[in-house]
Amino acid sequence: MLKSMSGEGELQIRGITKEDYDYVVSVLDRWWGGPAGQRADPFFFYELGQEALVAEVEGKVVGFLLGFVARVSEPIGYVHLVGIDPHHRRKGVGHELYARFEQRCREAGARRLKAIAAVGNDGSTEFHEALGFTAREVADYAGPGRSRMVFERDL
Repeated sequence: MLKSMSGEGELQIRGITKEDYDYVVSVLDRWWGGPAGQRADPFFFYELGQEALVAEVEGKVVGFLLGFVARVSEPIGYVHLVGIDPHHRRKGVGHELYARFEQRCREAGARRLKAIAAVGNDGSTEFHEALGFTAREVADYAGPGRSRMVFERDL
């Protein structure tokens, strides 16, 4: 457990449950200020949720990370989606989620982490660069005319 930087109690990071997933889907549009709930596709909970995490303070979910280890020739940890309650942003929640996810990825044999974001999502770029990721724009990554920012870091 970690002391919450908000002074609201201990920050706990643990594996996600179905109840947590349902809660995340119900608040994600509000947390992100617009339609976003569909990005938390149930596939990332039911089929790939072994490494997915939630952060909570005093029993309340304040953040989540939907990620998994891609079992390719060299396993790689992939972060699909991260969300932090607006009242808990810039308090270390995202950093702690990534740290715990990294630990799980190492245990699963991964040697790299990867995430993607839309071009122009400066907040995501700044966050990932602060965590030591390299960021590069990849043309047509998501199909013709659909560039993405690709973040990668060795473990």
